[in-house]
Amino acid sequence: MPKDNIFDKVLFVGIDYKHPRGGIASVLNTYSTFIHPFKFVRTTDSELSNLQKICYAVSGYVSLTWKLAIDRSIEIVHVHSASGSSFWRKSLAIRIAKAMGRKVIFHCHGGGFKEFRMNYPKEVDAILEKVDSIVCLSEEWKTYFESISCRNVVVIKNVIAEPEIEATESDGLVHFLFLGLICDNKGIFDTLEAIAIHKEDLLEKIILHIGGNGETDRLLATIKSLGIESLVYFEGWVDNEKKRHLLNLADIYILPSYIEGVPISILEAESYHKPVITTKVGGIPSIVKDHQTGLFVTPGNIEEIYMAIKTLTDNKALRNDFGEASYEVSKGYLPEAIKKQLENLYSNMLSFNRLD
Repeated sequence: MPKDNIFDKVLFVGIDYKHPRGGIASVLNTYSTFIHPFKFVRTTDSELSNLQKICYAVSGYVSLTWKLAIDRSIEIVHVHSASGSSFWRKSLAIRIAKAMGRKVIFHCHGGGFKEFRMNYPKEVDAILEKVDSIVCLSEEWKTYFESISCRNVVVIKNVIAEPEIEATESDGLVHFLFLGLICDNKGIFDTLEAIAIHKEDLLEKIILHIGGNGETDRLLATIKSLGIESLVYFEGWVDNEKKRHLLNLADIYILPSYIEGVPISILEAESYHKPVITTKVGGIPSIVKDHQTGLFVTPGNIEEIYMAIKTLTDNKALRNDFGEASYEVSKGYLPEAIKKQLENLYSNMLSFNRLD
């Protein structure tokens, strides 16, 4: 089958990607730039209330049913999902697609899926048994899905946009950057504590830029109560333009999470030649190499976070070496590489379909 029209046979299902907030939306947003045509059904939006999300989901199911009924060229439904409510919303989309005779791919994002399945093993497994292929983000996740008897598990890396690197003027400070959901699981409050305990050592040496949504009121209150206003700056929600600016400005990316999949934010930082301070959880070891592209810390270990901050603050040559190695890692996640992986996945699925 010619690859130049393979995407005409695929319908994507997921969160609204037009103004991405979060990893799945960012992936879909980037997909839309190199997949043509990009056939898509949205099932929710991150900015909606719970009631609005229900209405949005129902509208999505109707749209999915309609598209599959009128567009007979669609042979594969590629469903992008995390755990929790995201999985339950997508489970109905999976049932609809299978009932209408389509092949279904379940593309698992997010680091909490193992724990989620442990709470609902029968219900989750009943859905996973219906899909024709599972896409996960790393070899570690592939091993996990195969251990629970899932079939046709394929690793496709998270895609990131091409970096837009610009020169920035140095102000003599070492700039750290955190982007993501502001909550305990991301380790941002641990990072604030590490900075506060050692603020005398870090004063006039570093500044931490924080961008994202979530517990923003708590974040601002914590920064004030710890007396680190001169060391930490909250950027608010960061759109694509501002993110590019911050990634160019930053010297080091920090994400000391407790739970992760394969974070898009780390990959984006690596594409901008940034060393990374993070944790050895989920799929992170597949994209960060300790003492090669960054430094690993133990989740929740305040002193280790500080020592990593200090090590990279004090050693510019090390930052540069790690940053160059980071960029080499990121190359495999750029659009051209991911496009080929998707084409191969779809072609193989449709070839199997012809033999059935």
